[in-house]
Amino acid sequence: MIILLFPDNGIARSKTISWNQSDTFTVSSDSIPAYTDPAIGAKAKIHLYKGMSFSPSETIDKEGYLWFEIGKKFWIQAIEPQGIVNLTAGEAVSKNKIIDMYGILDLPHRYVVKMVKLPGAEGTLETYEKDGDKYIFRHSYYITYRREGEKNIYGDLKTPGGNVVRYLYRTTNSGMNGRDKEGEKFGVYKMSYPMPHDALPYLLDGRMTIGQYNNIPSINYQGSGDNKRLYPHPHSMLGADILIHTKNYGSAGCVNLENEDMSYLYNEDLVTENDKEIIPLIIYDEDIVAPPLGQLF
Repeated sequence: MIILLFPDNGIARSKTISWNQSDTFTVSSDSIPAYTDPAIGAKAKIHLYKGMSFSPSETIDKEGYLWFEIGKKFWIQAIEPQGIVNLTAGEAVSKNKIIDMYGILDLPHRYVVKMVKLPGAEGTLETYEKDGDKYIFRHSYYITYRREGEKNIYGDLKTPGGNVVRYLYRTTNSGMNGRDKEGEKFGVYKMSYPMPHDALPYLLDGRMTIGQYNNIPSINYQGSGDNKRLYPHPHSMLGADILIHTKNYGSAGCVNLENEDMSYLYNEDLVTENDKEIIPLIIYDEDIVAPPLGQLF
């Protein structure tokens, strides 16, 4: 048990933390830095994002600050003089709860997509349009993908899962473009995979370097003002280029729609003003009960 004294508006108060190696802490602020040494003023090496959970492997009380070690490599400043400001102790985030680790739903967007993965490597894709603070249901599509289970590494033929908010963007810059009945070409939607929460276990296990982890963006802005756009990492040991595209091309981890459905989705349903405009994507895995049609959370 660790007991620290810290000032609160000039009044000394105590903070007690009961900690065992099996205990879990979850990041509750938007992001927190982690360092390769427990030192005040050290330069951040990586960032952990809201909703990421970990169990400390060691603790240090250094200069009145409590530090947690994770993965025997990184240190997190867990308690400042003002108290716990960035972590929540307790169980890991429930798999039934959707976590917006990167603030994607807070960014400007017109549409949002819910994808429900079901047993049998199939599921549904639901589209919504934002109207004020509400999301209005637009359309539902039947989807298929290659293999069930959580995607872990390049070449496993699996589709990324939830339950975090990812994003899509619309593009014709792909070799998987389809053609409608009139022979007109339509494009695909690219999915933001991998992201830092996908990579964190590999970093902590020593299977990924700091540079490789930091090269996977949470939200990678390019451009400025209204032209800011988001791009997923182009390639990684975890996989990349996960698309929503026509079933005519099969799947190696992508999400497939029947050709006419994909044509409608691209040309009539999710028609963004700019190529690569953000579309939030909420995914429910096969073993999670998704909310009813027309509800997002």
